[in-house]
Amino acid sequence: MVWNPVPGGGGGSSFGWLSRRRTKHVLVLACVVLAFSIVGIVLIAKIDKSDTAYSLDTTWRRTAPDAKERYVRMIPRVIWQTVKSHEVPKLAYDAGGSWTHLNPTYDRIVLDDSEVLQFVKRFYNETEFDLFKSMPVGVMKADFFRYMVVYIHGGVYADADTINHKSIDEWVDSDCQFVVAPEDNDGFFCQWAFAAIPRHPILKRLVELIFEKLANGPDYSNPHFVHGVTGPAIWTIAIREVLGISPDEKLNPFILTDRAKTLRKDQGICWLTTKELVKALSNLSAHDNPAFVEVGWSNWFAEAGDLRKKLASETSNEE
Repeated sequence: MVWNPVPGGGGGSSFGWLSRRRTKHVLVLACVVLAFSIVGIVLIAKIDKSDTAYSLDTTWRRTAPDAKERYVRMIPRVIWQTVKSHEVPKLAYDAGGSWTHLNPTYDRIVLDDSEVLQFVKRFYNETEFDLFKSMPVGVMKADFFRYMVVYIHGGVYADADTINHKSIDEWVDSDCQFVVAPEDNDGFFCQWAFAAIPRHPILKRLVELIFEKLANGPDYSNPHFVHGVTGPAIWTIAIREVLGISPDEKLNPFILTDRAKTLRKDQGICWLTTKELVKALSNLSAHDNPAFVEVGWSNWFAEAGDLRKKLASETSNEE
């Protein structure tokens, strides 16, 4: 006799129950396998990321600032940083995290090379955009961008390889309009970390000076062309010019003078001494560090040297 379950009969009921139980077991087993597969993929992804590079991305503020600061704070609560690529070594990832951790009321916006180009194209005209793109060394674009973005939006700029040791509110007072410190060599103001209100006249003049230099054709055979066109030299020239500081004035002594105090009171120029700067921040010197160069971080010393060699070779061939 062939057993043929009948719907509603005892045989049918028994067969349906067994079928449902087996189906349930299969579904449970499938879910377990799927769960382990997902966990495995996540772990593999994490292991792969830790062995290669970390993604350094924008971080929005975790805590709302005091409402009254909307009316009394001059410099916007935003930290600007730029990287060649969002994939960075762990040192840079940890450095970026120090800014987020110590400044929960600040947005930290990180832009890579392609995003920097988009920014310049949006906020500057076609001629200026072409001049920006014409710069042959990556660090020149990074230099120029920091001035451009803080001029347009205001905020705090810091190199992505800079570690924050003290919260920004400890060294940027609410009434500051421009915050800067001299380098320890007394010749230049530091431009790897600074802060300003939007449209500050120092940054306006600085952007003008750089565009003028680019339009006139910089001497890229000069060993110090980066410093002179977009780096600490042109940065310091703009500050001296706008504030009326003599080219011969030693910077570390100057910021302690009565005149510097007057600039602080009347124009919101907030000076940090070199000692105050290094207590608040430290720089990892990424451009010299092989760990950074391995993931495509621009080694601008090498880039500049290669460009000078190329120009020298072209000149020699013409002769």
